[in-house]
Amino acid sequence: MFDFCYYTRRTEPTIETPFLLVYEEAHKYAPRSGLARYKASLSAIERIAKEGRKYGISLLISSQRPSEISETIFSQCSNFLAMRLTNPDDQSYVRRLLPDTLGNLTEGMPALEQGEAILIGDAVTMPCVVYIEKCAPEPASCDVKYFSLWKEQWKNIDFIARAKHWQS
Repeated sequence: MFDFCYYTRRTEPTIETPFLLVYEEAHKYAPRSGLARYKASLSAIERIAKEGRKYGISLLISSQRPSEISETIFSQCSNFLAMRLTNPDDQSYVRRLLPDTLGNLTEGMPALEQGEAILIGDAVTMPCVVYIEKCAPEPASCDVKYFSLWKEQWKNIDFIARAKHWQS
């Protein structure tokens, strides 16, 4: 996508086609670790973060573990939408990315309710708490209800057939 936007802008400067790339669970593609297996994805995402805006391509980085994402990527972000974070490492990481004057606002991150978020950046005049409406249809991202399922009778599951289907 970056190459497409780059070459389109250079060869046909009057054509503007903005793209937004969404990286859900971004810590899986753009981690802070220097492991070789992440080198290609990390390099591509960092390049888009640093240069993409001038070619009409931008990023939406989503993660429940912001402390595990490359600092190069976060340093290029102009807006942050922080939902409930209970991990102290993630909380302090987000605080370090934001101006010191917003310390009191970020203190409330562990107490945010489902659907609440702190919005900070160029998109708003002042940092604020916003409410995110549920989308329809909702994604299939519910937690497995372990305790109630463990109380039920064991289901007869053909694990071998499932494994073969999974491998094909």
